[in-house]
Amino acid sequence: MTIDENVQEINRTMWSYGEYRHVADLLRPGAEELVARLAPEAGTRHLDVATGNGNVALLTALRGCRVTGLDLTDEFFPDARQRFAEAGAEVELHRGDAQELPFADASFDLVTSTYGIQFAPDHAASSGETARVLRPGGRIGMCNWTARSWTAHFQEILSAYFPSPNGHQGQPMLWGSPDHLAELFGDDFTITSERRELFYPFATAEDLVAFFENCFGPCIAARNTISPPARWKELRAEMAEMTEGFHTTDERGTGVPVEYLLVVAEKKDTR
Repeated sequence: MTIDENVQEINRTMWSYGEYRHVADLLRPGAEELVARLAPEAGTRHLDVATGNGNVALLTALRGCRVTGLDLTDEFFPDARQRFAEAGAEVELHRGDAQELPFADASFDLVTSTYGIQFAPDHAASSGETARVLRPGGRIGMCNWTARSWTAHFQEILSAYFPSPNGHQGQPMLWGSPDHLAELFGDDFTITSERRELFYPFATAEDLVAFFENCFGPCIAARNTISPPARWKELRAEMAEMTEGFHTTDERGTGVPVEYLLVVAEKKDTR
């Protein structure tokens, strides 16, 4: 495919804003659950797509896997390398696009992505590339936000005030639909999935909105760009009202449950 380099650069820059490592801390339980479910053996050739600061890559490297991490935004890599070094883990990092992976066919035994690949604009290209670099009999593991999740509502509000460049963002929450995944990956894969939840522990809805306003790149890009400033206040108020609808107190504490789809897809070996 032909990648729109202008849109690619805009997305890369947008995700680089803020302190993503704090957002990644909220996502870590999903990474831990995915790796536990996959239980890769030592020596597994593993590619982690949209690796961020390395939540999944670190876990599989500590299991003895041969890990490669790829992300469009290499500003995450210094933090990732520090984490790997402190843990004594080895991970090879590449800047690259999920829609055009710089690896040969059948290079990996395992490909993962947690809350990342679904934001690549061209779903067919990114799923096709993932399938291409995976060997027959290999597995794909993903955590994808669902269409009814807090994240989906957050993105819908953000996009209404701050549209993606040239409408190129696609519909990322479709990756949280088993039917969409079956259509993307086709008969070459056997797919299992289940709905799971993260829990964002914030005392109030306002606290959660303030956190994302200061740490999450796309949110910061919107705040810096939207004009006039009153529009940002409108957006922020809408996000706080929406978050109030999810905010709860239960055995996990006080905060916001965030639904995602945990996916394991095995590539059929037809040789």
